[in-house]
Amino acid sequence: MEMYMPNNERRPVLLIVVGRQRVGKTTFLNTTAQFLHEHGASFEIWDADKLNTTYNMSMFHSAALQPSSSDREDVKEWLEERCADLCETKNNAMLDVGGGDTPLARLVEDVPIVSELENEGIRVVLVHVIGPELADLDYLERFQEESLFAPEATLIVLNSGLILSGRSTEVAFAQIAMHPTVTTAISKGAVMVAMPRLACMSQVTDRGLTFVDAMNGVSKNGQRPLALFDKARVRKWWNQEIPVFYKEGIPEHWLPEINTLSRVPVEEVTKEVRKRGRPSAEASDSP
Repeated sequence: MEMYMPNNERRPVLLIVVGRQRVGKTTFLNTTAQFLHEHGASFEIWDADKLNTTYNMSMFHSAALQPSSSDREDVKEWLEERCADLCETKNNAMLDVGGGDTPLARLVEDVPIVSELENEGIRVVLVHVIGPELADLDYLERFQEESLFAPEATLIVLNSGLILSGRSTEVAFAQIAMHPTVTTAISKGAVMVAMPRLACMSQVTDRGLTFVDAMNGVSKNGQRPLALFDKARVRKWWNQEIPVFYKEGIPEHWLPEINTLSRVPVEEVTKEVRKRGRPSAEASDSP
């Protein structure tokens, strides 16, 4: 018998990010992990992306858990063990599985993992990270049509960092937003949100820096700190745009609970920014 739980009830969260190669899945996860850590949330990081060895979650988060083997069946078994542990501990977790034919894709073909985890009191949140190319909808279309992996908590993240210079988010993602796959998902409860662009993202990640360290001029491994204006770009993005993205764009019960920053209207975020002596988003130029 299935367990009924209200959609807005606070439950342990398993956040899973999927998408094509190079759409920014790890960028989204890394940003999410840093934001949640800064605001007091508790969660595990599962790094099952064994193909990405230069820019993965373990590079930025030393406590990330990794499977000992890269064999697909071994990783699949490791994922099953992690999910079983989650049901016991009732912790929060976020999973990076990479792209392509992943062990997760094989697992969802074998087992209805969404219903099984939901019946154990775990909220499964599936995040589709998408760029402006229609081919980026492949995962969403496949999971929706075949009902392989389509939890109620489905988040469609439009990665504005993939937009060619000079184009607005609305124009760049117009075809995506109107695509039947997206409109059908939204009609079933999916939420679509645009992740704000950081022009110097690669300058931060290539240095292996956290966003707080980057905007404060910290250097690492003998590398030069960020340039003056790049530090300002990170500061504006991290202190103004990112809090609004998480607090206003994503349902709060779809993320691990944060303890030191309450969910407030956008206007209150702007007031707090002004109190700290920084210009408001409305008064600032775009980077």
